[in-house]
Amino acid sequence: MIIRGILDHSLNGQLCIRGFASIKELARISKADYKYQRNPIEGRTDIIDFLDKEPYLFFPEIILSYKFKHDLSVEKNMDKTPLKEIQLGNRYKSNRENVSIQLKTAFNSASDKGVKIIELNIDETCITEKPFHRIDGNHRLLAAEKSESDNVGRMVAPFCIILGEEFYNEEGSIIANDSTKAFDKATKVFFHNINTKTIPLTSEENLRVILDDSVNFPDSELIEILGDAGVKSRALINKIDPKYFTGISHIISNQFRSYYIDVFKLLLNNENVEKDNLVDDVSEALKTLDDLYRNNQKLKSNSSFGLLTAFLYYKVNGISRKFEFFKEWVLQNHIFEIEEIKPHSIIKIFNKIADQEIKIFVAMPYFEGDPNIVQEYNTVYSNVIEKIKTEINIKIYLYPIMQNKGETQDQIQDIINKIQSCEIFIADITNNNANVSYEMGWARALKKPTIIVIEKTSESPKSDYQNDTYHQYDKNCLNISLSEVVKKNILEILNKNYGVVISN
Repeated sequence: MIIRGILDHSLNGQLCIRGFASIKELARISKADYKYQRNPIEGRTDIIDFLDKEPYLFFPEIILSYKFKHDLSVEKNMDKTPLKEIQLGNRYKSNRENVSIQLKTAFNSASDKGVKIIELNIDETCITEKPFHRIDGNHRLLAAEKSESDNVGRMVAPFCIILGEEFYNEEGSIIANDSTKAFDKATKVFFHNINTKTIPLTSEENLRVILDDSVNFPDSELIEILGDAGVKSRALINKIDPKYFTGISHIISNQFRSYYIDVFKLLLNNENVEKDNLVDDVSEALKTLDDLYRNNQKLKSNSSFGLLTAFLYYKVNGISRKFEFFKEWVLQNHIFEIEEIKPHSIIKIFNKIADQEIKIFVAMPYFEGDPNIVQEYNTVYSNVIEKIKTEINIKIYLYPIMQNKGETQDQIQDIINKIQSCEIFIADITNNNANVSYEMGWARALKKPTIIVIEKTSESPKSDYQNDTYHQYDKNCLNISLSEVVKKNILEILNKNYGVVISN
């Protein structure tokens, strides 16, 4: 393999080769040193797409380093080391491996100023060891390696190869010397300076160049650069001036373009979101959230992109109950105190909470040993649960009362298991039934939210719970009386413990 370029003194006088070569060849002959470089970011298909599809593809030169190997047991004359020979314009062939260089001078006819052209000839047997080390451009080279695109296969990239040397003794061991140490140190300093001494443009500054220029970048071209999220972001910018917002201005005013792009990417990738009127929906949602933040001091003090995005996600989804549920959950659980959180994370966490099934267990006496009476109670509770489920669109389930069907099982253990797994426990303490008292004691030991009910003609409670709050109902109008008591108190628990907002 021949690498050809201009011999130059760059990077504070460091001897190097600068030129152009196939990006896939540069990837083939080089490797990164992860002792000081960051590990590759997994899943970066965007760089592969960038190399293949970007119509205005441009990136700075790829910087590599290469050390000539020189055996001092063969050639002990330190005046004929690789770098000295190169700087003198002499041919050089390594006495340790099949690598050679030759130089020639090209003249500019107008100025007669010579430019040194260097050819570095490396045998394929040396290439297998990837002798070049990557200083800058590792992710681009990794993308080039993985890409199967013809465009990338034909791509020529600018490079700068910093040249160094290392020396070997008769045993084939590297001889430590100041020159090699200085070179190794320099490559790491170059890596540090390249990655820390520049201040890159922010995402907002980069997006402004393209999003705000509809003349040079019409939507038909914008969609190729930024995708559908870019087109919708521009439409939203044209629809509503960011200066309109006062409640959320501290979050998005200086970076509204970046925010819009992220929001539309999130919504467009969600199959549950209606896409047809998405720009209008986001615009209206932002207005609602601006009012919400402006009128709530706890939210107004929060500057989290992620929290605002999660609010917008639930608002645009069009399920008002879930949006209100999320708002109450954020306020009751002090989520607004979190400085920053990724929207995907908070949405995932809340969805688990909002979509969980709330199980209800009822402990009650076996009235007069009559299964028909028990069935009547079962019907009342079931109807209440069904109404709650329908009215507020929440997953809620009643363990059937004393309904043991199917294979024989240990009833006591079954009751214990259900009490352990329930989210709300209801105890009917009518006539101080011992079994109900036992089950209620177990539930309260587990700190289960408990509702105590009692038939109004029952004898007064005789246990420690006689001082607890309990609710009376009338067995003569069971369907109305018990239903009202049970529904009202279940809804109160749902509001307090789950943030479910109950509309009057």
